[in-house]
Amino acid sequence: MLRVLTFTSFLAAMPAQAAIYRVGSGSGCTHATIQAAVGAASQSAEADEIRISQSQTYVQQAILIDQVQGSLTLAGGYATCSSGTPTTGARTVIDGDGNLPVLKILGTRTVSLSNLDLVDGGSNSYGGGIDVSGSDGAVLMLADTWVRANQAYVGGGIAVRNADPQDGLDGMQLLLFGNSAVNSNSAVGGAGIYCNGATVMLFDQSYVALNTASDVGGGIYAVDCRIEARSSGINGAILLGNTAVAGAGGGLVMLGERSQGDIYTIDPLTPTRIAGNSAAFGGAVALLGGAQLRAFDINIDHNTASLMGGAVYLHAWANSNAETNFMMQGSTRGAPAAAVNCADPEACNRIHDNQAIEGSTPKKGSAIIVNAEAGEMARATFRGTRLEHNSGETLSSHVNTNGQVSFDGALLVRNTASSVLLEAIEGSENSLVLSASTVSGNVLGAGRGVIGAGGECDISSDYRGTHVYRSIIWQEGHPILQSWLGIHAECFRYLVGNDFAGLQAADLVVADPVFADPTSGNFELTLYSPAIDFAPPQVANSTRNHALRVFDIPYIQDDFGPHDLGAYEFIPDWIFSDNFDGWCPTCLVRAAPGSSGP
Repeated sequence: MLRVLTFTSFLAAMPAQAAIYRVGSGSGCTHATIQAAVGAASQSAEADEIRISQSQTYVQQAILIDQVQGSLTLAGGYATCSSGTPTTGARTVIDGDGNLPVLKILGTRTVSLSNLDLVDGGSNSYGGGIDVSGSDGAVLMLADTWVRANQAYVGGGIAVRNADPQDGLDGMQLLLFGNSAVNSNSAVGGAGIYCNGATVMLFDQSYVALNTASDVGGGIYAVDCRIEARSSGINGAILLGNTAVAGAGGGLVMLGERSQGDIYTIDPLTPTRIAGNSAAFGGAVALLGGAQLRAFDINIDHNTASLMGGAVYLHAWANSNAETNFMMQGSTRGAPAAAVNCADPEACNRIHDNQAIEGSTPKKGSAIIVNAEAGEMARATFRGTRLEHNSGETLSSHVNTNGQVSFDGALLVRNTASSVLLEAIEGSENSLVLSASTVSGNVLGAGRGVIGAGGECDISSDYRGTHVYRSIIWQEGHPILQSWLGIHAECFRYLVGNDFAGLQAADLVVADPVFADPTSGNFELTLYSPAIDFAPPQVANSTRNHALRVFDIPYIQDDFGPHDLGAYEFIPDWIFSDNFDGWCPTCLVRAAPGSSGP
């Protein structure tokens, strides 16, 4: 189990005899320098506190905390050494010398920083602002602390490393609380935070923003790390405006089989966001070499990739021992206990306004890229996700032969693709699965199909090839598939769409799905839709709005079963009315659009 302390519980646990050191100039001060106070505290086995006043400036700082016996807190924001409490909203600025980390922490069990502003540190190796290394339950906690305008080779803002390669990921933890920020730092890799073999967690309103890496990981670069982000950030954004100029992961890059992460919403009115980041590969997120990330009811928006993967990029990287995996869903099923759903389901679980573009040239995968060769596996799963207003050469693309992409209960609408929408190249293990989803209103390349591959599939082998079930594809002027050669009819079942050229089957119906208001973005079904009560039930399918799946409307004759096609299950308003028992059965006869039906 992950061992996590809270900042407040740590302070509450401080014994009464713990020493308090006061740094500054004037009455009440015990030390003139922070380093001198750290030296005094290092001899104590208690939970000591160093209060850093604003009665003087702190420049050319390169503070070393090494083998402190007890827990140690560095607290800023005090006006003078005599002040009993910090000034509300104040942070004491600790300015580095540009050549060494502002703060270097080694072999100390617990260090807490509060109300500090660490700036202008530098390192040609790890951690320009903070370089922390520990193991066996070591913790660094930041509360209302900024780490900004620092630079390093890796970890421009913070580098956190587990000193024991055999230790668990919770052996060294970095925890950000309150209004803490890692922003405007620079590095070759991990401009905001670099993590190796450790855990990084974001709480409260903490965020990582405006950091720039010349290579990988603009915001966070995690190598065999645990990442958990549950902050409300800035207007929901926890990874905001970071850049990986020539590499992967503008907001976040995770590498290695031990890398795992959860990002989720904790405020039902403010969805967590990964927004405005950019990279060559994976504008928002890049997962490499067995890394796995789960996203629960969050938004990924306004990110850009110059080569491929505007939002998310997966690359298995010759790693046959672990699957590289990204999962995004609206449900909190399987999420950490603190996760909540958004108050408005339509406001969350969205990938929108991302782009894959270099100059004016569209690139592949404005939303998702999966890249895996033989013997590897990269898989992306979207449950109930709305993908909208993304632009590039394609929305989703496979690269090489062993990638899998699954859309379940998803809504793929109003995107722009200069080629096909979904590029699912044939390969030994490649698969594209579109189940209980809605595709409509997208702008595609002239004469292109929705899916840019032959329809070849293997129904007996875990969804190899292209599979489309219980879905609506209404893309007038464009067939479902670019090519129908070599298809297996059993892989295209229970569909309503605009063009099934190449297939003839009773459960493939060419008909207007009769959406509620597609012009304004409402792709729910109306009572007149031919997609209602159409397919055999598959209750495991997701819905876009968390609604029940499957609902059988009485007195509407099922075509092949009670399952509605597409991302929404139609549930009439009268189900919730007081006069349900007396509802008129004949009023539920499905009528054609424009008729005098109910």
